[in-house]
Amino acid sequence: MTHQTLLIIPHFRDTHRLAPFLEELMATLPSRFAILISDDGSGDAEVARLRSLVSSVRQNFGSAGPVLLDPLLHQPNTGKGAAVFRGWDQGAGYSRLAFADADGAVCAAEILRAEYYLRSDSGGHDALFGSRVKMLGRTIDRRLHRHLSGRVFATLVSMASGLDSYDTQCGLKILTHAAFTKIRPHVRCAGFAFDVELCLLLQKAGQSIIEFPVDWHDVADGKVSLLKDSFGMAREVFEICRRVSEIRF
Repeated sequence: MTHQTLLIIPHFRDTHRLAPFLEELMATLPSRFAILISDDGSGDAEVARLRSLVSSVRQNFGSAGPVLLDPLLHQPNTGKGAAVFRGWDQGAGYSRLAFADADGAVCAAEILRAEYYLRSDSGGHDALFGSRVKMLGRTIDRRLHRHLSGRVFATLVSMASGLDSYDTQCGLKILTHAAFTKIRPHVRCAGFAFDVELCLLLQKAGQSIIEFPVDWHDVADGKVSLLKDSFGMAREVFEICRRVSEIRF
């Protein structure tokens, strides 16, 4: 199973948004991909809908394209970061590990473009972080209040951690399995700030990260609001920075 990419879709009561995105992934991604939906305590009714969705999509696409694995189920709800890392823990035998948000804000074609870049990267980067940078050649369809709150959070992260990252919270990350193995014993963050911990740990372990501009299309009904949840996320970021600063690789 070498030279393949395991794509994790963290999921919490999101089947209605996941359905069209999952079909798009199956229609777009090549056979070197495997897709694993990591459910984070959605409850019996939602899990039943998720199983039904996976079964239906498998029937529609057959053996063409990527492999759609059985959902990874967990109770109780423990957080988006925990769902991603549980999924990546299933990645033995894969060369690359990725995650993308279930809402499809980063479309399948962009995921493939980013994965191809990291796979063929002559610079030898160990990780690729999607970044929502408005620039020539890229499309960022994002509501103003979400953009502004995101910039406030990015500034907070930069001040607290010293990271030069423009956008730690974009819902697309890809890294080598070897890089994940190096940092896995030190992963602690289970919530929405896990991206910050991931970035800091990779840097501390000497892994090379590249920010990769992607097209982004805002999708309604998000699970987190940086305005509403900003205090909790800020506290989490400061705790992450303190803890990572004490780690020695």
